[in-house]
Amino acid sequence: MSKVIHVRTEIEIPGNPSAIHVAEMRELDRATSESPALCTMVRIIELAGTGAGETVTGAGVIGGNQVGLAAEPNETVPHPDSYADFPDIKAKIITAEEFEGLWVEAITKFPQVA
Repeated sequence: MSKVIHVRTEIEIPGNPSAIHVAEMRELDRATSESPALCTMVRIIELAGTGAGETVTGAGVIGGNQVGLAAEPNETVPHPDSYADFPDIKAKIITAEEFEGLWVEAITKFPQVA
């Protein structure tokens, strides 16, 4: 069974507030050792604000309902281990408990996502 990863990302967008997402993803098996590491997105939460006061603004289940997301998320994304290669992305692995706490907030706000 592939590993489940929970990650928080902040993407710098010149002239705009950072795009903040918390995602649950599953590692994809590499076809070869030279293949880039990829993950399949499972659930995603979009946040707005600053680290001191963020609010859930959108959420979605990939292949299911999505509400309030600024853009449709990609189903397959680079593995978080590769995010250091992208200068405009800050990423931090979070615990499943941290993700689930935000997910409860998200589905309370957007019950149609559950």
